[in-house]
Amino acid sequence: MRITQGHLYARAVEDVNRGLRDYVRLQEQISTGRRVNRPSDDPAAALRIIPLTNDIKHLQQYTSNVAQARDTLDQGAASLEDASSLMQRLRELTTAAANGTLSQEDRAGIATEIDGLLRQMVEIANSKQGDRYLFGGTATSAPPFRLVEDGGGARVEYSGNHDRMEISVAPGVETAVNIAGDAIFQRREPGAVTITGTTGAAATGNGDTAVGFQNLAVTFAGLHTDAPSTVTAGTGASNALGPLAYVFTAGPPATLSIGGGPAVPIPATDTDFATSDGRKLNLTVTGVPTTLTGTFTAKAGLSTDGGRSFVPVSDFTSASVAVRNSYDGTTLMVDVRNLRTTGTDSVEHAGTFDSFTVLITLRDLLRNAGGLPGETVRQRASQMLTEIDGAHDSVLDGLRELGYRSSSMEMLGNRVAGLQLSSQTTLSSIQDTDLAQSVLELNQHDLGYQAALQVSARVIQTTLQNYLR
Repeated sequence: MRITQGHLYARAVEDVNRGLRDYVRLQEQISTGRRVNRPSDDPAAALRIIPLTNDIKHLQQYTSNVAQARDTLDQGAASLEDASSLMQRLRELTTAAANGTLSQEDRAGIATEIDGLLRQMVEIANSKQGDRYLFGGTATSAPPFRLVEDGGGARVEYSGNHDRMEISVAPGVETAVNIAGDAIFQRREPGAVTITGTTGAAATGNGDTAVGFQNLAVTFAGLHTDAPSTVTAGTGASNALGPLAYVFTAGPPATLSIGGGPAVPIPATDTDFATSDGRKLNLTVTGVPTTLTGTFTAKAGLSTDGGRSFVPVSDFTSASVAVRNSYDGTTLMVDVRNLRTTGTDSVEHAGTFDSFTVLITLRDLLRNAGGLPGETVRQRASQMLTEIDGAHDSVLDGLRELGYRSSSMEMLGNRVAGLQLSSQTTLSSIQDTDLAQSVLELNQHDLGYQAALQVSARVIQTTLQNYLR
């Protein structure tokens, strides 16, 4: 094979360029700290680097999510700790109010403090983290709880939802960072409904949606259409309700007896007719009808919203009459089969005294706007201690749940950190430069590159003088 001058030139340039390329490659590996800077550096390694890099980015997002979830859960737990302290203070005040030596003025002072606690509890239930409300489910832009005070009394309404706000905190793991506020502050486990009073109304034990204490007002609502044609309701007060037997005598003198009571001469205008059991009916009677004996019905009106609306009752054989409160839409189911007289009964819905209801009930009880005897107020305050404990337990359950979730975030955070470290270690073993080895190779290539330059300089010495011999 003939070696030409051109071949020597080409080979020398190739050797110099190769040495320069290796030198630059090693220099880049040392300066970047990575052995693989582009897929062409090591195609097989690049196929492993790309998914590992994506995994590390996802794990970094999980780490951020865990921190965010824990902050949110800890903020909610701190709010519930405040609510727990408030409930403890309420119990102290109620215990004091149950003391028989207190005057009405003393109890009114306690009621004022309880009113302040009620408003604090609403603020706690409307706690925020940044611009997001914590206890409204996924409805985080508006306060979930609102204190309403109107003719129907005081109540707290919940406008949030029950949706879970979930966040990914580890591969294949999601956690909820919220609890619907009504599950904490308005958790109820309805028990027996008790109606206490003199009207004869009774609870049905089925279908009630009202909560706490309420009053059932029973009024006279006129005569049913089965009354004799000569008998109409007078303008005076009546308290007799339900089916009433009547007996006319043609006379002289003509008389009318109602419910086995004494005979009253007729005609009569706005006259009280007494029954044998002491009830009375104010009637106007114009004369003796064709039918002298029979039964007619005095209708009743039932109300749980202070008289804003009434449910008329003319069928006293019904075991279940729905009485709806026009303010809050709740329903009390009433058995009217023994309803006999007007009055106001006290209704207790056991198991429905939540954090707000106990505060409202105790405040109103101690204000005693209805003028209850002091002993009655004391007894009811004492009975409310059990209800306070139940409402407090609901708050503590929510606190425990948020605390458990927060502690689980710590374990998940450690798990994600371990996965991230493992992935980074694997990526480093594939991608990172072995600095000592690379520096050694760089020095070797530097020597080779310098030698190539010197050899090329000796080989390529052709000048014009070489051709002037």
